[in-house]
Amino acid sequence: MNRDSRFFKFKSKTIAILRKNKGAIFSGVLIGTSYIPFPPWALLFCLIPLWLEVLENQESFWSSFARGWWTQFILSLIGFYWIAYVSHEFGYMPWPVALLVLLLFVATVHTYYAVAAGGAQWLRSRLQLSESVTLVLLAAFTGLGEIYWPSLFPWNFGYTFLWMKSPIAQTADVFGFQGLSLLVLFANAGLTWAFLQAKNTGKYFYLIWKSLAIIGIFAGLHFWGLEKRAEWRVTDSKLNVLQIQANIGNFEKVMAEKGAGFEQSIVNQYFELTREGLRQYSDIDLVIWPESAYPDYLEVMDLVNRPYANQFQHFLKEIKKPILTGGYAHTFDAKGLNRNYNGLFLYGANGQLFGSPYHKTNLLVFGEYTPLTDYFPILTKISPAGEGWSRGTGPQIIPFNEYKIGPQICYESLYPEFSAELAHLGADILVNLTNDSWFGPTSESHQHMMMTLARGVETRRPLLRTTNTGITTAILADGTQLQKSAQFTPWYGRFEIPFKKQAPMTFFTQYHSWLPLILLLIVILSVLIGKGRAKKMVSKQDNKHSQST
Repeated sequence: MNRDSRFFKFKSKTIAILRKNKGAIFSGVLIGTSYIPFPPWALLFCLIPLWLEVLENQESFWSSFARGWWTQFILSLIGFYWIAYVSHEFGYMPWPVALLVLLLFVATVHTYYAVAAGGAQWLRSRLQLSESVTLVLLAAFTGLGEIYWPSLFPWNFGYTFLWMKSPIAQTADVFGFQGLSLLVLFANAGLTWAFLQAKNTGKYFYLIWKSLAIIGIFAGLHFWGLEKRAEWRVTDSKLNVLQIQANIGNFEKVMAEKGAGFEQSIVNQYFELTREGLRQYSDIDLVIWPESAYPDYLEVMDLVNRPYANQFQHFLKEIKKPILTGGYAHTFDAKGLNRNYNGLFLYGANGQLFGSPYHKTNLLVFGEYTPLTDYFPILTKISPAGEGWSRGTGPQIIPFNEYKIGPQICYESLYPEFSAELAHLGADILVNLTNDSWFGPTSESHQHMMMTLARGVETRRPLLRTTNTGITTAILADGTQLQKSAQFTPWYGRFEIPFKKQAPMTFFTQYHSWLPLILLLIVILSVLIGKGRAKKMVSKQDNKHSQST
């Protein structure tokens, strides 16, 4: 076979595969272009093309799995293209390697779409389930995948309501944004079923009234959200903060972390921006700097003996304001070994530490730690993270005057249970310190920002987000989003944060762990009901057959 023949054969096979999975590919496009930073224009029908293909083609597990795979591949490529940028910037990979990493990432990261499609189809054929039951399984399995599938960036459809400033987002203090995502999944299932009924009977009345019913449900959530927003506008305390965004480049940060220069210039930039902000705003209660802002160790034992830590102490006494900042931390473990941490510190104007430093718990794989290094030490030599940071002990509270601050660093904000635990520990205000500079001018900064602010609505605690390069902002307990900084520019801003001291626990904060169990119950009941109906239909057919004979 000559080269032209091989190419023609490959081209024909590729076109055939794309045509076979055109609905699944279309769903990937709809989902990818309905997520942050795009408007969620196809939110309620984005999965219909995929699920129609699964239902209309009673195939094997693997054929349906392949359809789901195409959907997740396309949506991941559109929504998470920035993985190539961060691989190049953070992992120091050449662009060809970074693009290969992107392709590997999008080929595997959301495979639960494929597992959901294949699993629902397998149960359908095995148990003779109806189309409606199969759709319930498709939605439930996809929801379970959103919760349990290991992911670097655990997104879901619910965050889009906050992105478009919909009052529906206010109901997240009951459902959580994961719960709102499940509502979107089941809305897609309901519309898919309505479309099938209309297509099979030729009566599009089914599609119209079920579409109106789903729209009515979300309209009800809209007005309920307006009421909930009003409830949380009642406050009894206030905090004025100055947030500093110094826009330090990655090269400077890495060199400073290694002690190879730029420490003094970084320190000077934070000092000068803070002075400038305090000259403009004199009523500040707390100054906040971002993740790893200060290029030195700031544990109490280091403050006198290290030159830059010593400068920090003098600066506190100069401005006479408390500072909450990211920096480096270290302690000695039970074996006497030195452990280094990505830390967060709150120092008073007198130079005294409030509470204990917080050590980051959820570390970024290959960026902040390398897995399996305890078993294979050689990995520290070849990984960009090297030995990396040690892991903290979990959520903790930092007392500040008569208030309590719940600290989180970077993408710890992506895990609802982490912020819920901070609320349980008594946090009045959540503070997130982040460095998104590794992701450059991509949509990641908007996605990360909205997922972080979502924790403020779920727990009904104000959340202050301070970043190195942007987007620095805050959200109040009533869901009001405050001023957003420009990106990639030095900036400072004053935020007045009203809040309720010792605010009550939200329904979500108390009961969020039940959501997976509810989904599992839906799956079990759907299978049992569907199996029972299938047996009844077989029994009726047998009776008819025996009567006719």
